[in-house]
Amino acid sequence: MGYGRVAPVGMATNIIAAIEAMLGLLSFALATGLLYGRFSKPTARIKYSTNAVIAPYQDINGFMFRVINLRQSELFEVEITVTLSLKRENSELRNFFTLDLERKKIVLFPSVWTVVHPINESSPMYKMTPSDSISKDAEIIIMIKAFDESFSQTVYSRSSYKANEILWGQKFVYLIQQDDNSFVVDASRIDETEKAGLN
Repeated sequence: MGYGRVAPVGMATNIIAAIEAMLGLLSFALATGLLYGRFSKPTARIKYSTNAVIAPYQDINGFMFRVINLRQSELFEVEITVTLSLKRENSELRNFFTLDLERKKIVLFPSVWTVVHPINESSPMYKMTPSDSISKDAEIIIMIKAFDESFSQTVYSRSSYKANEILWGQKFVYLIQQDDNSFVVDASRIDETEKAGLN
């Protein structure tokens, strides 16, 4: 710039310059680590159906919802936990019940999965009516854990359904269509339902 050489002179100024240089390098290293950790963190792109349904299941009824894997990569060792939360009578406290599922773990999750909780005599939803679910402020809490092959790491996803997001007497339409030698899943129809008489 035409101002000559600028350099620290003396022991004290050299120590200060060395500390500043070290702090500058450490700051850049810390910022790089934070940015890399934030943007390289694996996330599961799992889409849930907007509503859950109470639909006929075998000779009883079942609570059902759909999930779709939106990534091109496949998920392995997928585990799902579904919990029912109900408000206690005359109290703001809540009770939590883990729901038994038709299938709570699958080895491979390439596309779509309809998760089913059979409403049998051992279910906390047995003989529950739509008005009961609203008065007890029912909420279904969902947690999914899976291994993502592209990141080689475990990923998590969670969602929930409130009482007003559960459709009674509806069932999901079939999504999978066979096209020549392959199967096609129309993800845009994940929320499509039709009427079904309950058992």
